[in-house]
Amino acid sequence: MKKFKAIAAIIAASLSLTSCGLGTTSSTSTTQATGNILNGTLQTAGSGLLGSILGSLLGNTTSLQSLAGTWTYSNPKVVFESENVLSQIGGQVVSNSIEKKLGDQLSKMGFTAGKSVLVLNTDNTCSLTLGTKTATGTYSYDSSSNKLTMTGALGVGQVTCTVSVVGNELYMLFDADKLLAIATSLQTKNTSTLSSLLKNYTGLKLGWAMTK
Repeated sequence: MKKFKAIAAIIAASLSLTSCGLGTTSSTSTTQATGNILNGTLQTAGSGLLGSILGSLLGNTTSLQSLAGTWTYSNPKVVFESENVLSQIGGQVVSNSIEKKLGDQLSKMGFTAGKSVLVLNTDNTCSLTLGTKTATGTYSYDSSSNKLTMTGALGVGQVTCTVSVVGNELYMLFDADKLLAIATSLQTKNTSTLSSLLKNYTGLKLGWAMTK
């Protein structure tokens, strides 16, 4: 965390100098320099920041066998689709802020840390328990694309998400329109806040992490 704060401070300082006319670097050069700082961070900040890039997560071996089991919701998850999006949006600090907002919306959908449970059976049946309600369905997994398709269990007819198993964690990541469809189906309150959140950030996949 200290490392991320230091990086954020460096970026803020460089932008401040330029905006005040104290730096001699052009705005284009400043943008490039900022991108270089963030991209350099990818090599030094460790798995925390790397884990926020979709490509790094998909580098983990995920199979139908590793997906099978009982998974418990732990926290919201926001992932940048590429290093380029990471550098444009602003990195881990922004990611943490979006995750907090996403977590608030997931709680309205019924997700509770340590209590909401997803079961993926070896016969390709599945169930999702949110509070006192349990929905059942089926699922399939395409290992070539890391796509998990679920029918019934998430409250919509069929939905596909990107998944990755890292250690004892399962990441389920959705495109904005798919997550909004699930939210609309699961929560009784209006979804305008989530809709606004999703429209404000492109190049992100949003979802949640679960532990086995």
